[in-house]
Amino acid sequence: MSLQLTQLPPLPIGFRNGAGFADKDKVYAGLGSLGSKWLRLDTRQPTGWVECADFPGVKRTDPVCVPVSGGCYIFSGAGIAPGSHSLSVLEDGYFYDANRDSWNLVTDDIPVGLLGGAGIELLNKQLVLVGGYNKSVFDTLMQQLSDPLVCGNEAQKLDCLCTFMDQPIEFYGWNDKIYRFDIKTKEWLDIGDNPFEPNCGAGVWRLGNALALIEGEVKPGLRSLQSKLLLLNSEGLVDAAELSPIVEQDPYHEGLAGAYCAELDGLCMMLGGAYFIGSQSNYRDGQYYSHQGLTKTYATKIWQLCGGQWQHVGDLEKGKAYGVCLSISNGIVLVGGEDASGQALTECELISVIR
Repeated sequence: MSLQLTQLPPLPIGFRNGAGFADKDKVYAGLGSLGSKWLRLDTRQPTGWVECADFPGVKRTDPVCVPVSGGCYIFSGAGIAPGSHSLSVLEDGYFYDANRDSWNLVTDDIPVGLLGGAGIELLNKQLVLVGGYNKSVFDTLMQQLSDPLVCGNEAQKLDCLCTFMDQPIEFYGWNDKIYRFDIKTKEWLDIGDNPFEPNCGAGVWRLGNALALIEGEVKPGLRSLQSKLLLLNSEGLVDAAELSPIVEQDPYHEGLAGAYCAELDGLCMMLGGAYFIGSQSNYRDGQYYSHQGLTKTYATKIWQLCGGQWQHVGDLEKGKAYGVCLSISNGIVLVGGEDASGQALTECELISVIR
């Protein structure tokens, strides 16, 4: 497969850790570093990004975005709720109607932390969501870090973070259940256990009633090496399978979080992402703060899942992560993210197949 990269109009300001979806050949992106802004780009007439209706809820990072016909659902994320002075895992969800350019609150009682989780719309118009941070564990850390006695003292702040990071995977208690959200009744239902280790920030590939989760984190700083497939219906899990892992093709692969993941020509593509070289061996050796002292690396490789195996089919011009990746009729669009400089990116690129 030969790939072609085309630059699209840049965003007006840097974008990362937000959400986005594609409605035919129009792409939408917002939240994260864009705050309440919600923007649209028509890739058929790419004259520039247009501001849409602002998001009405609490500004947030890393929400779950579930695309549906004519819009998307935004659930959870991390933000500062009214009356609070620290970040917390948010418990509300909204629907964006692309035809009306309007937002509506659909739930304010999400039963589990979904920050960094993933979701899919089933063919019967139900939503299924997996993964996500444990609200109690996350909120407690944020409260500790916002304590005036801690946030004003670098040594105490570092000690607090080290204690939090130096824990085994089980300590973080990430969501290991599968939840269904009924669009009509607005009710939540626990429909079973996730058979895989719960994670956050995975690459998400949606195909019918199947949800593929590619790697992601299993605890802060430590990536999963697994690619997983969940076949779901409104009653629960129908089947689960572990797909061939990327590490089989690259023995030095450390797993990826915040990678760009989308469908291109019917195949799953995984691009970029971030990781820490040495974190896997550190954790195996009992060093639970597995990325302590390590430098975050931003991947350039473009992976394609073909015939059940991952293939390295190209490279990005530079490593980056934490943007959004959206499938349109003639390729996939990479929106924003960050690179090794740590700055939120304004760039927007179309990756297409050379015929």
